[in-house]
Parts: sequence; C-alpha cells; structure tokens
Amino acid sequence: MPEPASLYNPATLQTFALLTLLLPLVSFAVGALVSERYSWVVTLCAPFLVLLSLATAIYTASVQWGHGNLLVAMPWFTVSDYTFSAGFMLNATSVCMTVIVAFISFLVHVYSTGYMAGDPATKRYFTMLGFFTFAMQGIVLADNLLSIFVFWELVGFASCMLIGHWKENPQAVAAAKKAFLLNRVGDAGFLVGLMLIWSHTGTFALGDLAQAIAQLPGAASWQTAAALCIFCGIAGKSAQFPLFTWLPDAMEGPTPVSALIHAATMVAAGIFLLARVSFVFTPAALDVVALTGIVTAVVAALAALSQHDIKKILAYSTISQLGLMVTAAGTGAFNVAMLHLVTHAFFKACLFLSAGSVIHAVHQGQHQGHRKFDVQDMRNLGGLKTKLPFTYITFMLSGCALAGVPFFSGFLSKEAIFSALLHWADNGWRWLVVVLAFGVSFLTVLYTYRLIRGIFAGTETATAGLNITEPPVIMRAPVALLAGASLWFMFSINPFSCSGWFLQFPELPAHHITLTIFSTAWVILAVVAARFIFRERNPFQSELLRNTFYLDLYYQKYVTDSVVAVAGFTSRFDRKWIDGFLHATAYAQITVAHLTGWFDRAIIDGMVNGAAALARTTGRFTQSFQGGKIQLYIFWAALAIIIFLIWTLV
Repeated sequence: MPEPASLYNPATLQTFALLTLLLPLVSFAVGALVSERYSWVVTLCAPFLVLLSLATAIYTASVQWGHGNLLVAMPWFTVSDYTFSAGFMLNATSVCMTVIVAFISFLVHVYSTGYMAGDPATKRYFTMLGFFTFAMQGIVLADNLLSIFVFWELVGFASCMLIGHWKENPQAVAAAKKAFLLNRVGDAGFLVGLMLIWSHTGTFALGDLAQAIAQLPGAASWQTAAALCIFCGIAGKSAQFPLFTWLPDAMEGPTPVSALIHAATMVAAGIFLLARVSFVFTPAALDVVALTGIVTAVVAALAALSQHDIKKILAYSTISQLGLMVTAAGTGAFNVAMLHLVTHAFFKACLFLSAGSVIHAVHQGQHQGHRKFDVQDMRNLGGLKTKLPFTYITFMLSGCALAGVPFFSGFLSKEAIFSALLHWADNGWRWLVVVLAFGVSFLTVLYTYRLIRGIFAGTETATAGLNITEPPVIMRAPVALLAGASLWFMFSINPFSCSGWFLQFPELPAHHITLTIFSTAWVILAVVAARFIFRERNPFQSELLRNTFYLDLYYQKYVTDSVVAVAGFTSRFDRKWIDGFLHATAYAQITVAHLTGWFDRAIIDGMVNGAAALARTTGRFTQSFQGGKIQLYIFWAALAIIIFLIWTLV
C-alpha cells in the first residue's frame, strides 16, 4: 500500500535517491585517494558505504512504492537552443532495482573481504567495486536515454577492470579485452538508435519520449529500426546471441565479481533497459527480441551440459536464463521478465558465491597439501558433501531455484514466463518458441543436477586426502542470506502462484492450475532423466557443445581474421600506393622548387641585377661629363667635333 501522504516528500526522496547513487561513488573516491599503505581503510569503508546506500535505497523504495512515477530533472548542458537534463525517474521498477543492486553489491563486498584476503591489489579491487555499483545505480535511476548511455559505458569500463583484475594472468587480460570489445559492437548499435530517436522526436527524456511515441498514428519503420538498434546494445550487455561469447570468458575474474556481474548488475542492465523503453518496441521488433532470446537460451543451455569449469557452467546458465527473460520481454510481458530478473539475482548470486566457497576451500587445502590441479575443473572435485556441508546446502537450495523446483523462487518466475508464452503463442512459429522454452527448462535441470553431483556427490578425486574446511563466517553469512532469498516466500505467499507483490498480471490465472501441474511433472521428469543420464560421471563429451558450436572460432576465422586481412591489405596499399603517390608528389614539388629557385636566381635575378649594373655603369660614365671644369668641357666638345668630321668625311 502507498505510504501516507505526509511521508511522501519528493524533495526528501530526491535526496535519498541521490545518496543511493553517490555513496558507492564515495567508496570509489576513498579507494582512489587512500595510499596502498592504508589499503585496509578501503576494505573497511567500502562495505559500510554500500550498506548506507542500501539503507537509503530501502527507504526510497518503501516510500515511493505505489506512487507511480516521480521525475526529477536538472539542467545538464545546452546545445544551441536545447538544454539536456539529467535526473531521476523513480517508480516501482527503478526503486526495486536499486534495492537489489545495493543488496547484492553489499553482500559481495562483505564476501570479498574474506575471499580476497591477502590479494596484493585489494585496494584497487574494492575501488572498482564501488565504481561498478555507482554506474549500475546510475542506469537504474536515470530519467533519459542519454544519461543511461553514459552510465551504460561506465558499467562496461568497470566490468573490464574487474574481469581483468589479475593483470598478471594473460587469460584474464584477454577476457577483459574481449568483454570490452564485444560490448562496444553492441553499443555502436545503441548509439545509432539514440540518433534515430533524437532525429524523429527531438528528446531523450523517457517521459517525453513515451508521450511522443504514443501520439504516433502507427508503428513507424524508424521506430522499429531504433528499437532494434537499442536491442543491439542490450544483446551485448546481456550476452545475447551472437554477442554472448564474452561472458563465459569473463569467469577469469575473481568469483565475487562473477556473482556481481551475473546477479543484479551489468547483464541485468539490458533486461532492465528493455522494460524501461518498452514503449519504443514495435510488434515486429518484439518478434526479433523473442526469437533472439530463445535461440540464446537453447544454445547456452546445450553448451552448459559439456563444460567442466564450474564457473563456466554457471556462466552459460546465466546466458540461458537471460535468454528466457528476453523471450518473455519479446512477448510483451516485461513485468514477467523483470520478475525472473529479480529471482535470478538472488539464486544466481548464491550459486556463484557458493562456487567461490568451493574454490576457496579447495585452494586452501591444495596449498596446504602442496598439490597442483585446477580447482575449478569439476573432474578434479567430487565427494565434497561431507567436507563442505554448509556450502552443499546453499548450493542445493539455489540450484533448486535455478532448476525451477516447486517451493523455490525460480519456479514462480518460470511459471510466469510459460504463462506469458502461452498467452502470446497464436501461430506456428510462436508455438515453436513455447516448445523450445520448455526444452530449456528441461536442460536447466540436467546441467544443474550434473553440476551439483560433480562437485558434492560420488567419490573424491584430486581432493582426496586434502584438509578441506568451510570458509570463514564472513563468507558464509552472505551466502546464507542469498540461499534464504531463493525460497518462494520472498516473492509470493502461495508457493504455486506467480502473482505476488512483485508481479500483477491478471491474465495469468487462466492457465495457472494446468500449467502448475504440468510444470511440476516436467521438473520431476527432468530430475529422473538426470539421475539416469548422469549415472556416469561425465556422459557429455561433445567438443561441439564445449566450444559453444565453435562460435569463437567462426568469429576468429570470418570476422577477426577477415578484419585483420583487410587491415593488412589497406596498410600495404597505404604504404605502397598512397604513401608512394604522396612521396612522389612531394619529391616532384621539391624538384620543381629547386628549378624555379635556380631560374629565379640565375635568370630573373641575373637580368634584374645586369640591368641595374648597366644603369650604374652608364650613370658613372655620364657623370664624368659633369665634372664642373671649363677646360674639360672644351676638350670633350673638340673631341666630339673631330670624331664627327672624321665619320662624315670617311
């Protein structure tokens, strides 16, 4: 219910929203200003400042919830006669996201104090965590597309820095570069979309833009083009086909960073933006969105079945679940996509942090036992249920939510997605999307079962004989909170109803009972199939799936190599022909300059100087006739008469 009018003060809400945004930036500033000698100050201050940001976000959400939109705009800069603004748009979607981002970020900060203990670059790590959180909150709160794009790019920069945190690891550096470049490909489309919107509406403000598009007589072609261009940016940020290959490689970064990126920041930004600008997307654009989402979900789910790295399995799982969210958005059910985004944030953060606990514990045991093996390779694990009972329970709880098991949050949000798909399907190809979505749900159970069994069940392999113990309480406490948030009661009183306080969708109950029965039976069937299939330890040995249908090889061969070849050809053409022509032209100009210089000195200057010398000599000669002496004048006159007489007489 809305708060009493006396508590609803827009000015106060503006202040608290600003604090929610700026407190993580203060964390970044502290980290940037404090010297390495006092890095412990950053480790202490960063979680505290993000906790304060969480408190302000909770207050803002509790007061703003149910009050519609609150727009707060301030002048930013002026171009010609138009003033661009920067401000906030507070509504149920944005305030909910600010709480989730701050909550997940706070837990990751706390967890990281244990996980990153002893890391030589701890100060830089926490500094960038604060900046990452600030940039994500900026996307969530921004009231116009230009501000969103600015924060969008800041998130990309921060993620690149965090993925490549371990700079001494070449694979981490390469993964950071790959994430940055592939996101720039998508963001180029995003920028074109902004240009199209500006040229046709003259505004970036979300409120004004929604009104301008609502007044259009029908879906214009430019609107479809603009929507698809914006979706290019979404595909890059939220790892959709074909721009998703950066996300599995991003697992080279610290595990808490993986949890933050996969849970409520960065990859979630694209889904949030879809909901934020839903009014831009035409029916034709939404069909493209739905098809892209389902293709991504299927490809990533299949790829997850053959991975051995536990973090990469979770990464492909994230890509697949994001594909389902995008598919739901493509049906027009943006609230449903946001519901799955929220549930996924909690259980996927729990899965990643639980995986981090496994990696941390095994690495500690490995170090004490003086053994070397890949602690993230599932083939080196197994049988850890007795040594890590707490982590096993949290992994099971969040894994059940991912698999869509009843009484868990994932079941509710997937129910909502299936209901939206059934409402949307009205022809052949749309029904294919529905079938594929259920197939993705089935595959999710398979790879989740395989992951949990590979880590915790069976007998120990490389870990046998090692002293492996649970991580410290500072790491277990955040995981416990996230595991509790994976249960159904966080989102709905009824464990079988997807209509809770996060989602109000009146059309859904028409399919509710039948769909619930079918979904429950479908999950049970998938679990039985998983138990049968995974009697062997690793039945899936497909190189095709492990290499994600060789998409990276395709990009390398047909995109990267082609670009490099064209770049090499143009470089050679430039050096041989362009530079050759320019050099020949330059040499010709120099030669002509030398010739004209010689002609000027020898001929032109010679003629001028010769004429001057002749005039000077003639002047001196005639001057001798003007000596001022009478005798000389008589002499020259007589000489002239004699010469004249001789010339006439001869």
